[in-house]
Amino acid sequence: MGEKRSIAIDSYQEDPSVVVSNFFKGVRVPKDTEFQLYKKRKQDQFVLHGENERLEYDGETDELTTKTNQYVVGLYDKQSGKINLYRAPVVTSKIVSKFSKNLKGPEIKSKGDTRYGAMRNALGEAFGTKKAKKAIADLERNRVDSDKLTDVAIDIVDSVKTASKDLPTRAELQENVSASNRPTPVANLDATDVEQIYPVENIIPKKELQFIRVGPILKEKDQEKKLELFPYTSSKYVAKKLETLTQASQMEKLQLLYYLSLLLGVYENRRVSNKDKLLERLNSPPELLIDGILDRFTIARGGHFGKSKNRSYFIDPQNEDKLLCFILTIVMHLDNFLVEISPLAQELGIKPSRIVNLFRILGAIVKGATVSQAEAFGIPKSAAATYKIASLKVPFKLPELTRRGRR
Repeated sequence: MGEKRSIAIDSYQEDPSVVVSNFFKGVRVPKDTEFQLYKKRKQDQFVLHGENERLEYDGETDELTTKTNQYVVGLYDKQSGKINLYRAPVVTSKIVSKFSKNLKGPEIKSKGDTRYGAMRNALGEAFGTKKAKKAIADLERNRVDSDKLTDVAIDIVDSVKTASKDLPTRAELQENVSASNRPTPVANLDATDVEQIYPVENIIPKKELQFIRVGPILKEKDQEKKLELFPYTSSKYVAKKLETLTQASQMEKLQLLYYLSLLLGVYENRRVSNKDKLLERLNSPPELLIDGILDRFTIARGGHFGKSKNRSYFIDPQNEDKLLCFILTIVMHLDNFLVEISPLAQELGIKPSRIVNLFRILGAIVKGATVSQAEAFGIPKSAAATYKIASLKVPFKLPELTRRGRR
């Protein structure tokens, strides 16, 4: 066996740059064939057409295949040993002969006097011309035996049932599509404790968590200097929460607070479209953390094939919601899964109704504060019923995503 080599992924482009055409069985396309590719305006649907003197090639993207499977084309760089990936929709295609396409055969009558036909054929074979005899022989040779067809049909049905028995059901496909479109961290539906509904490793990948070293933050005694060690220093929530995290046993929560600071910095600068400019506006976070955030929460701009160091990107509304959902999940962990809506809405500069909607997507329960909660948060009892609190509880059920149709 040859030597095994590991290949690192340098970048991944979400916007389709190329398409892959899939023909039935093997096919060799003549060099004189010309192809045209067309794209529908409102969605990633493609139509392919090609032709030469004898053949036509037609295909289009299959909606079910596009939703359930994702294909990429990789360009390997021998010097760096890395690979760049580009999403490539599959166009299911077929080949049609121009000659057979223009043929129109005679109408076939399935009913009639078979005895009369047999007698006519016998006379033709005995006294007909060579052309008539050849026509009769061709007709007999191409005659379809309905009994044999029944057996073949049964075999085909059995083969299809055997081949498709392990395919996912429509409900399973819908569940998988829904999970891939959900803007939240991956949830643990079997959690028996609220801390395990959205575990830390589903919020921050383990490899990236190792790069969040908070030892110097714990050692620093001056509060202002502590805050200067965070990526984004303008967050009132981070500054207030930092005062409560002073023990070595709170190391994981301090790591979560550091990552929250970074996500808040990215959200505050969400109109920035270049990695270098983003780094200039943040306080020297590890570049690995920035790369991870850009990979998960942004879309690479089409036509930019350079290395990730100089990558250009943008944050669309769906990824903005995803970024906010991760921010709210971390706040849940830091606030012991009991979060005040109004201060958080002020922190993020968005309407409380949007915060409530995102919390419900996370599966949180949003209600007015109880009397004991109002006392704990310093809220007048008279305002408790209208002061919204978000909380997580077990057993946990993931809410269904609903989409509004386009007007």
